[in-house]
Amino acid sequence: MSNIKERVLLIAKHNEISKTDFFKDLGLSYANFKGVQKNSGLNSDTVVTILSKYPDISPEWLVTGNGEMLRQGSTVARDKTDSYQEPVVINEIEHTLIDALQLVISTQEKTIQSLDKQVLFLEEQVQKLKGK
Repeated sequence: MSNIKERVLLIAKHNEISKTDFFKDLGLSYANFKGVQKNSGLNSDTVVTILSKYPDISPEWLVTGNGEMLRQGSTVARDKTDSYQEPVVINEIEHTLIDALQLVISTQEKTIQSLDKQVLFLEEQVQKLKGK
């Protein structure tokens, strides 16, 4: 399974956009998507930016890698030279962004729970070592 940054690169490939143009359009640095940096995560603002500019992308796929890249029933026609979209599409984008942010929050909550368990375990280990 790919990580989120690899999936972002797939969006550029799917839309037949050069990586340079793709990241420039998103206001991101391509350097953060290659080498060691490729293994780090994305913040929620970046996820929102990507889903705003590419509303046909499935939020679930982008965040988790599950499902299909394109949203089912996606009828968003993208004109690469014009960023105007009908109000109905904007409403769909808002729902898409909400879904994506809920997925990000859920993933972060799971990470926090896992880290809390690790902290508790390490605190117990410290107490055991102090007792020796």
